[in-house]
Amino acid sequence: MSPSPLVTVVVLSYNRLSELERCLESIRAQDYPRVETIVVDNHSEDDVAGLARRFGDAVRLIELPENLGPCAARNAGIRAAGGEILITLDNDVRFASPGEISGVVEAFAAHPGYHVLAFRICDAGSGRLRVREWCHPRDWRRYQLAEFETSFFGEGASAYRREVFEQAGLYWERLFIGCEGWDLGLRILGSGYRILYCPSVCVLHSMSPETRAAERPFYFYTRNYIWIAYKDYRFFAGVRYLVPKLLMMALFSLRAGRVRAFLRGVWHGVRALPSIAPRTPMDAAASRRLARLESTRPNAWRRLQRHSAGSQL
Repeated sequence: MSPSPLVTVVVLSYNRLSELERCLESIRAQDYPRVETIVVDNHSEDDVAGLARRFGDAVRLIELPENLGPCAARNAGIRAAGGEILITLDNDVRFASPGEISGVVEAFAAHPGYHVLAFRICDAGSGRLRVREWCHPRDWRRYQLAEFETSFFGEGASAYRREVFEQAGLYWERLFIGCEGWDLGLRILGSGYRILYCPSVCVLHSMSPETRAAERPFYFYTRNYIWIAYKDYRFFAGVRYLVPKLLMMALFSLRAGRVRAFLRGVWHGVRALPSIAPRTPMDAAASRRLARLESTRPNAWRRLQRHSAGSQL
């Protein structure tokens, strides 16, 4: 990596124009001198082009002809990016301070053996850690401010060395939305790369409800868990991954009154399995690395406590 690498920030946008403006303002306020900003708009109803023009040459806009989903939108931005380092943000996520991109560059320089940084995600209102986004294999109460190797990153709040996408591939667009980071993360681990939870880089998440359909997570997460178990895991490992996920989704959907969405996800997930090709299950070495990382995950009771206030979707 060069001493002052170009950093590309890819912002995924769909409606939420005021949130997008806050996100772009936080990028413009960064103290790092070499930043390229790409906004990929998933066919919003809002005037994203008008907002982009207000930022002039500092923002490059890619407008998709229809809503192709977060996976396809992120891929469009990644393909267009020129940076050695890529940062992906959702439009309701913004940097917590002007020094966050500098922090990303410094973290990669200090940890040459790591290729993905998972940011600390805090609530935009309270500034406290958003437990909803904590899916790392450590107890958040003890490790939220500690660096550690992880198996998880949030798709809308993370940074990558460019080579990750060149070797592991891009987001699997068929997923549309839900679990897309886990699928990519498995391929990243399978390519021999490592993921670092980096609490020194902090973003604020507003979690805007504007584009979040009530039934969507119960359908897409359920369906995508089935597809990922089939595509990315060997048989018995896939079963061990899938059974707890389906039980979790059944509980969440029952609590939320969305059982029909859950059942549609199961049906569509199973029915489409013959069309998923090629399967790319992790090899033995990658499976052992994942098992080592997951060995520190809190037990089921601790995880249920994290979900007690509501479904973490």
